[in-house]
Amino acid sequence: MALPQVVRIFAPPVWGWLADRTRRYGLLLRVSAVANLLLMAAMPGVVDSYEGIFVLLSLLYFAGAAQGPIAEANALSIAGSDSGRYGKIRLWGSIGFLLAVVLIGPILDGLGTHRLPQVLAVISALLLGVIFVLPEPTAAPSQASVGKIRDRLREPAIALFFASAFLMMFAHAALYAFFSLYLERFGYSKTTIGLIWSIGVVAEIGLFRVQRRLFERFGAAWLLGSSLLVSMIRFALVAVSGGGLLLLLSTQLLHAVTFGVHHSACMAYLQRWFGAQQQARAQALFVTVAYGLGGTCGGLMASLLWTKISPEAAFWGASVASLLAWSVFEGCRRFDRRNHRE
Repeated sequence: MALPQVVRIFAPPVWGWLADRTRRYGLLLRVSAVANLLLMAAMPGVVDSYEGIFVLLSLLYFAGAAQGPIAEANALSIAGSDSGRYGKIRLWGSIGFLLAVVLIGPILDGLGTHRLPQVLAVISALLLGVIFVLPEPTAAPSQASVGKIRDRLREPAIALFFASAFLMMFAHAALYAFFSLYLERFGYSKTTIGLIWSIGVVAEIGLFRVQRRLFERFGAAWLLGSSLLVSMIRFALVAVSGGGLLLLLSTQLLHAVTFGVHHSACMAYLQRWFGAQQQARAQALFVTVAYGLGGTCGGLMASLLWTKISPEAAFWGASVASLLAWSVFEGCRRFDRRNHRE
């Protein structure tokens, strides 16, 4: 079960480098989807072998790692600088997640959990069909503009931005890994827990739908900083909730800010700082630093706090990490403003 996080650390940069070098976003996404489909189809044959399932899942997660950064880079290429158009593209990822949560459970109840690989193979086939009609970026590759991402990381503003993203996902690891267990401690059924999770996704979808007005009025910098402070408040409220339903539902509504606003603001920064020839690698680095390293380290820390102190301590730790993310991002803003003045 640790494989997804481990593969997230090293696989996205490989796909990002290939995407920026070739600019064949559609081709690479199709290769990824075909690999997903074939590996899903092969899963029933190796599911009884530890070594077999370990190798197959490693390949599966490696292939799937292409979808996130390349699709984001493609979406930003299509949307341009229009945050509203980007939001209307991105919300479909949230809708897909919500449909999966709602529908796959009943489907497996009817077919049996041993049919999961076949269900996922069908979804992979649908994904492959959609990718065939995706537009390719129009800009031709230029070797002069394909620089090294690590050179940009020497810039203080960019380095601090990625450090802030690391801390934000470090904080959210407590939510993703332990929120369901936290709710179970207070006697919530699995159905109710699923509904509570869905509230956050619906709020996120609503945010993506209307975010253009927010970005036009407040700007990416103010919104990103605010999302970090709201995250600090959100996790503190979870820690003191005592299982109270209304307070927990309120914290889930804040997911629109702590994920939706934060994600879109981060994408706006990455689009401004990195040109078209570096965008896929920038997206891949974001996934690696934030979700790979941040999610892994945050999950380990939350587990330690949960077992050694208390479940509430895991969410207090997430609140503190969010505050640290805000303070680091304030440093990023200062350096960024200084660069603009120069």
